[in-house]
Amino acid sequence: MKLTKQHFRGICFWLMLSAVLVSAVQAQKPPQPAAPAQASVSVLKDITYQKVEIAGQLQFIIKVEGPFLIETFELMAPRRLVIDFSPVSKIEAQPLYQVNDIGVLNVRTGQFQSSVARVVFDMDVRVPSHSITTLPDGVNVTFWQEAIPQPEVTPEVKPTLKPEQPQIPAVKRPSFFLRAGPGLTFFLKPTFTASTEYQLYGETATITETFDQQLRPVFDFWMGKTLSSKWSAGLGASLQLLGILPSLEASLPHPFIYNQYRTVTYKAGESSSNMYVVSEAGTEPLLVTGLSSSMWTIYAFGLYSFVQTDELDISAGPVVGFSFGTLFSMADLQISETPPYASENVSVDSVTFLENKFFKIDPGLLISGSYAFTPNLSVYLALRLHYADVMVEELARRSSLFRLNVLAGVQYGF
Repeated sequence: MKLTKQHFRGICFWLMLSAVLVSAVQAQKPPQPAAPAQASVSVLKDITYQKVEIAGQLQFIIKVEGPFLIETFELMAPRRLVIDFSPVSKIEAQPLYQVNDIGVLNVRTGQFQSSVARVVFDMDVRVPSHSITTLPDGVNVTFWQEAIPQPEVTPEVKPTLKPEQPQIPAVKRPSFFLRAGPGLTFFLKPTFTASTEYQLYGETATITETFDQQLRPVFDFWMGKTLSSKWSAGLGASLQLLGILPSLEASLPHPFIYNQYRTVTYKAGESSSNMYVVSEAGTEPLLVTGLSSSMWTIYAFGLYSFVQTDELDISAGPVVGFSFGTLFSMADLQISETPPYASENVSVDSVTFLENKFFKIDPGLLISGSYAFTPNLSVYLALRLHYADVMVEELARRSSLFRLNVLAGVQYGF
């Protein structure tokens, strides 16, 4: 086939039209997005510190790799300085640095949120002043103690933060303590009586012994050890002057008149040239000028402090003791009488008392309060309740030694 000029012009026209259509289609296609660049991660690298002796300062350098912003605030109970770094999603520093210098106890690090790294400075009781300077690769934090105590800074509490539990430091107490002092004893059953009957002039004579337990002195010594911030325990010894002396009242029949009685009294506490003591039944009586009864108590105690400050301590706890001592009861009574045989004509020639020795377990309760003038020297007031029920064999009766000791004295801790 022979191409003519007309055919050649048609071919050129269609080629030009095709090129225009292809260009228009390519112009309408959206441009392809470029591949995203990898996001950088800021890192809390390390914390270093040094003490500048001349300036009396403690300087901390917190190194951060990558861009960051900081937010600072303080917390109370206990006092802390908090610095939040964002956006920092990785921590390579140690979780804890122990410092204990210029009022800074510890430095702690932690990932507070996914993009927030937190650095916490734990403060001592005397909170230091501080300054914070931002560096290109981190933060400089400087601490120092002011010569004049500064007023407390009102803490800035962020509403999004959970409050931490307050940490109340325990009161420091001496490891050992000694106590000594006098006191008074109140007997909760002050009086008991016992009667003895025997035949005289064909009738029944009665002798009644009355035992009066009056207000008596006591002397006490303690030695204790602090087991923890609240508990203490120890041993003690107590000398109790009992003064439980019998007084006698005899009802004696008349030697000649039936059913007529005379009354004769005798107080054992009074001196007498005809008063004897028998230590054991069947032994020879010993002439004495007076009677003296006493009791020793060796005890162990435990105390729990339910009120405790730097100066005041109030505690209570159980007491278990072992008591031993002496009580007296009448063993024999010798009388003489003259006409007309009235009460005033009857005299006591001699009285023999039996010495009753006892050994008893003595439980009780101790309440103690002390006030410290110095860390080692205090005064104390104590209430100690003891119970012991002593059998007086000669009388076949029990003497109640249920008593309350009120004690005061000096305490020395070491």
